[in-house]
Amino acid sequence: MTTPPDKSHIGGSAGKAVSTPNRLPSSKKLYKETVKILVGPEKEAYSVHKELLCFYSDFFRAAFNGSFKEAIESQIELPDAEISIFEAFQTWLYARTLLNAEDPMDKPDRPFYHSHPILAKLWIFGDKYQIPLLQNNVIDTMHEKVEKDKLAPSTCVALAYENTLPGSCLRRAVVDIVAHRALLEVQDGACGPQYRQYWTLDASMDMMAAIASAWRSKLIPYTFLKTERCHYHVHAEGEHC
Repeated sequence: MTTPPDKSHIGGSAGKAVSTPNRLPSSKKLYKETVKILVGPEKEAYSVHKELLCFYSDFFRAAFNGSFKEAIESQIELPDAEISIFEAFQTWLYARTLLNAEDPMDKPDRPFYHSHPILAKLWIFGDKYQIPLLQNNVIDTMHEKVEKDKLAPSTCVALAYENTLPGSCLRRAVVDIVAHRALLEVQDGACGPQYRQYWTLDASMDMMAAIASAWRSKLIPYTFLKTERCHYHVHAEGEHC
């Protein structure tokens, strides 16, 4: 066996990897050793500090600290990863930020985040490679983006449903945000024909359930449930923000 097994499941990817923002990596050995990550079918090479990568990811910890081929060669291939997503992950890895660093209009007083589809892909990347804090930061960023840009994540609903298992935190988050914060008019809102490509049957069913729940709770339109964001986070058993 040359690579550690993929561990994708409903509960998320939390294991030994850090999932809460209050924990920081030790600086003693953090930048002593690098490993090579070959990304995409073209095998674009990136050098990443091993201890930092292993601190956040159970997948990479197993790959680089065991008896696998990757540990011996200090190199691993991610053939299915998109270069743009890996680079966004790499920025997060070193800076713990999901701001869009490529946006020339980026200002401290009004952060510009990645698009919802990119954020969803980062969550999926975190699920595949067991990086729970990245997944949790994505969820928080989606909420912040909705507050600042007034744009619900309608464009990433199908992406979330086609790449995660039923009950995943990402599915629940995007459906709840759309149900409670989006404009739902048939013609111009999130349910309009221009958004049809972003919905799946399962997503539509979950959406109806979320809206029905809001009606039963007598929530004012365009308000969100008073639920902590941790409700949509990936944590190991007994852990919480």
